[in-house]
This record gives sequence, C-alpha cells and structure tokens, in this order.
Amino acid sequence: MAQTSQRLNDAADSYGFGFAEMAYLLKATSTPEAAKSATVLRLTEELNSEQLCIAGASSLLARGLASLNGEDIELEGPTMALAYALGRANRWTEISLMTADAVDTVVHVESDRVKVLLQPRSLSTWFAFAQDPKLDGAVAEVDVVAEHVRQTTTGTAYVLSRNMDNEDYLMIRPDANNWAVGRVTDPTADVVEQAGLSRAELLEKLSGLRAMISS
Repeated sequence: MAQTSQRLNDAADSYGFGFAEMAYLLKATSTPEAAKSATVLRLTEELNSEQLCIAGASSLLARGLASLNGEDIELEGPTMALAYALGRANRWTEISLMTADAVDTVVHVESDRVKVLLQPRSLSTWFAFAQDPKLDGAVAEVDVVAEHVRQTTTGTAYVLSRNMDNEDYLMIRPDANNWAVGRVTDPTADVVEQAGLSRAELLEKLSGLRAMISS
C-alpha cells in the first residue's frame, strides 16, 4: 500500500466514513458531479436509497460531523470539504495498485478548491485524506505509485483518469531503477510500452494523460 494511501488511515487529518455516510454526503449536493462520484466510488445504489442516506445523516450527527440548524443538517469541518469535492469534482482518477496476489485502490477526487484521496477499506468504509491544494494532481499520483513500488518492489499500477465526458488510462510498472508505461493499442497485440523513463518523465506522461482527457 502506498505511503500516501496509508495516510488515509494514519494521519491526524484523515477521516473514516461508512458507506451510508458517504451516500448522504453525495445526496447532500445532488449535482451531476455527485452522481459521477457515486458511479466512480460504486455507491450509486446507496445514493438512491433514501433510507440509507437518512441513516448516514444520523451517523454523522451522532459523531459530531454534522449539526442541526432547525430542520436543516449542516455539515461540519471535514465532511463539508469532502462533500464539496464529491459534489464539484472535475476529475476522478482511480489508481489500482497491483501485486501478484492483491489489488489495492486509491481514488483521487479533484475539484476547483478541494482535492481528496479516498481509499476503500473493510465493510465498505472509506478513508479520506485531504491533498494539499497547491500540489499538482499528477505529482500526488506519482507519489502514490512510487511508494507502492518502493514497498512491493515488483508492484504495478493501472491509472484510469476521468472527467464528466471522457476517460483514458495508463499502465505503469518499475523498470529496474526507472519506469515503463504501457497502453493497449490493439486488443489482439501485446501492450505497447515505453521503458527507461525517469521519474520526471513518468510525471510528464501522467500530466499528458490528464491533459488528453481535458482537451
């Protein structure tokens, strides 16, 4: 598991949310971007369950992560930031961190003002870590992949980047002390790779992926 994703569990400014709480946070904004966030996080069914969303709101109130103002529920602190990111996102990047026998996932959700890294854990819980908004998104994603490879040596990654209309991907693996990136250009042929890339060149490739779906 990458160091960046470990922080979702360990950092003082990380928070865990149950799936009902996540459903309510998505419901609270009710934007097309929130619906897309639900799709990416595989929470569409939960978002559409009124009873589950009410249970999520109740849980947030009980934990002090929301408060009542008359009949209105007001989100507090980290829940407000997470709801903003989910409801106003302009990019969703799913990073599948793979080893020979396991796959871990980090979902990078970016809006104009708030960026968060989300990681699913046991019993459909999610841990959220706020990314420094001044840090370029591609840099954060390289950090996640690089730490995964550092810890596993042979680990690989599949990076799927989306906006509201488009999506594209890049496969990444270590190449000795460098990096290789790959794409499938023909389903009947082998992966087309570029090997021997430096970290700076890997960052350039991820930045190019992000730019491609934004054009």
